[in-house]
Amino acid sequence: MFPWRGNTTGTGCRLLAVAVSAVALLAASPAAATTGDIIAPQHPPLYTATDGWQAGTCSEEPPESVADCSVATPGQFFERAAAHPNWGFTQFIVKHETPGPLETPIGELETVRVDLPVGLSVNPGATKRCPLATFEAGAGGCPPESKVGESAVTASLLGIPTPPTPPLTRVHVYNVVPPEGEPARFGLELAGNEVFLKADVAWASDYHEGFTIAVPQVADLEPLVKGLILKNRLVFDGRAGDGTFITTPSTCLGEATPGPSGSAYSTYLLAGSYAEEAQSGYVFPQSAEPRFESPIPPDTSPKECDSIPYEPAVEVEPNTMATNSPAGATVEIEVPHIVGGDEQDSSTTKTAQVTLPAGMGINPSAANGLKTCSDAEFHKGSKAPVECPPESKIGTVTIESPPLPEGNLEGDVYVGEQLSRDPTSGDEYRIFVDAESARYGVTVRLLGKVSANPTTGQLTTTFDGTPQVPFTSFRLEFDSGARAVLGSPPTCGPNKTTTVMTPWSGNPAATPSDDFTLTSAPAGGGCAKTMAERPFAPGFGLAPQGNLAGAFSPQRIKVLRPDGQQELKGVEITLAPGMTGKLAGISYCPEAALVAAAASSGKAEAASSSCPSASLVGTATVKAGTGPAPLRIGGKVFLSGPWNGAPLSLAVVTPATAGPFDLGTVVVRVALFVEPETAQIHAVSDPIPDVFGGAKLDIRSVFVNVNRREFTLNGTNCRKNATAGVLNGGGADPTNPAIFSAFPVSDPVQAGGCEKLKFRPKLELRMFGATHRNQHPRLRSALLARAGDANIARASVALPHAIFLDQSSLSKVCTRVQFAVGQCPKKSVYGYARAFSPLLGKPLEGPVYLRSSNNPLPDLVAHLGGQVDIDLVGRIDSYKGGIRTTFDRVPDVPVTKFVLTLPGGKHGLLVASESLCKPVRAIVQLKGQNGKKANKRTKVRTPCSGEKKEGPAPQERQGIVVGIDS
Repeated sequence: MFPWRGNTTGTGCRLLAVAVSAVALLAASPAAATTGDIIAPQHPPLYTATDGWQAGTCSEEPPESVADCSVATPGQFFERAAAHPNWGFTQFIVKHETPGPLETPIGELETVRVDLPVGLSVNPGATKRCPLATFEAGAGGCPPESKVGESAVTASLLGIPTPPTPPLTRVHVYNVVPPEGEPARFGLELAGNEVFLKADVAWASDYHEGFTIAVPQVADLEPLVKGLILKNRLVFDGRAGDGTFITTPSTCLGEATPGPSGSAYSTYLLAGSYAEEAQSGYVFPQSAEPRFESPIPPDTSPKECDSIPYEPAVEVEPNTMATNSPAGATVEIEVPHIVGGDEQDSSTTKTAQVTLPAGMGINPSAANGLKTCSDAEFHKGSKAPVECPPESKIGTVTIESPPLPEGNLEGDVYVGEQLSRDPTSGDEYRIFVDAESARYGVTVRLLGKVSANPTTGQLTTTFDGTPQVPFTSFRLEFDSGARAVLGSPPTCGPNKTTTVMTPWSGNPAATPSDDFTLTSAPAGGGCAKTMAERPFAPGFGLAPQGNLAGAFSPQRIKVLRPDGQQELKGVEITLAPGMTGKLAGISYCPEAALVAAAASSGKAEAASSSCPSASLVGTATVKAGTGPAPLRIGGKVFLSGPWNGAPLSLAVVTPATAGPFDLGTVVVRVALFVEPETAQIHAVSDPIPDVFGGAKLDIRSVFVNVNRREFTLNGTNCRKNATAGVLNGGGADPTNPAIFSAFPVSDPVQAGGCEKLKFRPKLELRMFGATHRNQHPRLRSALLARAGDANIARASVALPHAIFLDQSSLSKVCTRVQFAVGQCPKKSVYGYARAFSPLLGKPLEGPVYLRSSNNPLPDLVAHLGGQVDIDLVGRIDSYKGGIRTTFDRVPDVPVTKFVLTLPGGKHGLLVASESLCKPVRAIVQLKGQNGKKANKRTKVRTPCSGEKKEGPAPQERQGIVVGIDS
């Protein structure tokens, strides 16, 4: 394949013909057998017309001018870039001796290898071609339209230079249909012998074109050629056929000598003789090195660069009409091929950068069964066959090129091995393109770097430094089906693809674009016109595996999101009353470990969790990707410490390994707030990523199984309850939490077997200190519950009428506003409380306040702190002439012991209206969460009731009694 183009302009051309010499250089060794041993020398940097090797493109050749085009006639060189020269020539002179007037070749040329400048293109499709069988039957039978040049041979007879004999003066060169595996072949008939120029493309390196000639021996040329061939000049018609037979490079690198282009526009020659190639160890062309160089003449350079046209177009088809669905998209880039001898052709493409529409991202479903292809398996820069695993194939490629008259370059697109976890680098996602033509023996291997926006997942693919060969169409078609590598955008559109196409000419880049419109939602019906119009009605469920009241049972949470709906961005739910967890004996995953997890690779995190196993409480399973076969990804759930103002949290740690890709580790924290008056757990997740590692997750379901043994506990109330809250969707902008949508969710929960639970709590009341009239005794209340019983739902204690509130204390009350912000005055503290629960490793404890209330009397509030904070609110009122405190809403959590102490003394809250030395009783009413009651009249123990005294009064500090119980 020669991507050059040209136009015939009338008179025939002469092509550099094959020079054959007759004298063998028998004494030469393989190590010394170089091109310089058979080809006449050159004289760089002062090249002359008599040098042994010359080549170039010309605007004039005889008879248009007197002299042959050569380095000595720079005015005849063709300097227009990306255009079709009138002529292209190559000429070599066999090395010879000159004893006196004689010119005697010193060897017989056997093989010639010519390498053309990078970007100089020969287009065999520009003319009609002569069938090979026709040519082999006699070149005279070839169609006149297949003639592309002429060859002239100079022979030496008896050592005297002699012009070619008349039959050899004009030897036509024909464009011949090549055999299988060759991109092009040109043939000439010399003394009845077929001589072929076998073309090739250096596709394992820079894709420059070249040809090799096998020269017949002199003995085969007798009797028409008398003596030894000394010189060959081959001239091609650069404008043969449709005018595009030869095209000069579209690069404009300046002058060659001196200049920035260096040898960019040079043509190179390697040659070997029959004697050399017969020697043992001689391998052509390696043994012919170093090669001869023919640069363009000094002070010449490509011209008219600014006018080189370049107007590419792009077309993108999603190959689906549904939004948010697997998309076997097709991306096609076209570059017009301009036909006409006087016209400049389009520049070749240096860099192609294609940015797909927003929302058309990587589909995780494609990772199911996917493998990647390594650079070693792809063999770019090598002629070894591609060895990519079949499971790494994700599409096909078709390249149309004018120099290939029959058929296109076709092949496969593979996923390249991941080299980075930076989605913007282009090395996390790579695609390998292998387009081949077995017919023409040409392969194009390209490496595309895919950059992904880490926030939006928008994809930009860049092919940089593409070969300087012409193509009219480059078409990538990704595989469709459930495992398509791309997902379609989420809205109808128009969905716009943009490009930046940079030509080799150095002119400004072109920016063609294209858009497409979708028509339906994945499940049918119309598609959403805007992001905000997308539906969001996810499925939700949260329930214990078993519903036995008061029993430990794993909790299962499931969120389902159908294709076409908004991204799942957050979860905020409040568990039903009584659904709680046992924190005792479980350590928190340290913050440092979570930071390490977020920074680690998914593979490393899966092999060894950053969080200690002692903090593991469950598992998480995420299904991600559009279509019917989403990718399943597993993670772990750990208990962790305070987060976003909550006393504790869950950390969902998910190694983001998708097939062969390792995107890192996703850590989503779920803040666990505890409602202070009900102990209900209010869970608020961080924003859930919908893009990670540059891949659009398209989360379809989240399943969390909190299954640590004896961790999650059912309540003991069998009323119908529900876990309720909201799920957040991406709304109009998934990157902006301020405008996320909210969908209310609720799942009913009801425990069973409550009636079987017993309820046997016991309350002890004791007075200490002064117990006479108008004195302020200290009160200690201890509520004891039995393990396995129903939890307390309501508690009411009516003290005997002999004890009432000291009215002077009621002015020292904390307001609700002060209480809410933790700024209660010290004088509003009237006691101390401690609560012991099997769910906690340490008791909750804290001050008891008088807090303002909607009732006539202030509330008595025990503010209990520890791993979690609980506010136990007691309503104070008058009952049968005494004071009653009622805790109407006791959390449905197990408490084995609750101790409340109100200090006495002059700042005491309680005052005796009469002596407490006579027996007094309190009315105690307790109700279990299962509805059972334990009501009784409880004797209040006093120091004068004949019982053993407790000892000295406990120390008081700032109104808070400490050291009361253990």
